[in-house]
Amino acid sequence: MRSTDPTPRFSSLIDRMLDRDLPRGVHLANEPGAPTGSHGILPYPRFSLCLSGTARYDVSGDGGTRVITLARGEAIAAAPGCLMEPHPRSQYLALGIVFTPEMTRFLLARKNPGQHRFLLAHHSTALLDEETGQFFRALTRPSPRPPEDPYLRKLLQLLLVKSREMVESAQPVPSSRKAWFTWQSACRFIQENFSQPIGRPEVAAFLNLHPNHLSRLFTRFSGCSFNQYLLDIRLRHAAEMLADPRMNIGDVARACGIPDTNYFIRCFRKRTGLPPARYRSAADKD
Repeated sequence: MRSTDPTPRFSSLIDRMLDRDLPRGVHLANEPGAPTGSHGILPYPRFSLCLSGTARYDVSGDGGTRVITLARGEAIAAAPGCLMEPHPRSQYLALGIVFTPEMTRFLLARKNPGQHRFLLAHHSTALLDEETGQFFRALTRPSPRPPEDPYLRKLLQLLLVKSREMVESAQPVPSSRKAWFTWQSACRFIQENFSQPIGRPEVAAFLNLHPNHLSRLFTRFSGCSFNQYLLDIRLRHAAEMLADPRMNIGDVARACGIPDTNYFIRCFRKRTGLPPARYRSAADKD
């Protein structure tokens, strides 16, 4: 990642997409009833536009899982709480915009089989306003419209216009809150990517920080080390995943980002006082 201000690059990228009358189609991820313990759920709205390659997403709900495929120039919009994850065999370059309660995240990501890299990131203090929220709710409302329908395309373009304004209008983070804002950005990244093989170097690179500075932020604001925070997030989600009887212990370990099952069992027992199998049995009896 570059250390220069990414704002102009995102502004220019959005302008080019609007000049080209993108997106060519909009797919909706709004499945209700995500499975218990699912780890790809985000409680806030977001959308992504495929810039090159073919983007595939697994979208799950109580009706099962389907794969949504995006060609170049197409977009996907996900309603809050929807379970949507990149398909393992995807290969694409995409712009993603995520509206969280603390910030709006602009992401340029490249996905190859077995690898997901963020090439550029910008965390804006501008937040989703009521007007933009109404556009998003209208877009993700269940509808029989096909992806190429002009109604869906124009709504997504309105979101791009509003996002462009948010890039430019964001107020600088006050120096007194800059460290906290950066720590929050790191926490969001971990919460959204804990299932991936990430560690301190990857999160520091994502935020354009020195790894030692990242460690200091976690000690200051979390009261624990970076590694402790990451492990706690993973084990917290693991406890939720154990409620799904279809997942064995190894599946849960890998899904929460710990490929070594024995290490996962040791960490889980240290945190909860019970090994995963007994924790699952005890939860079933409650």
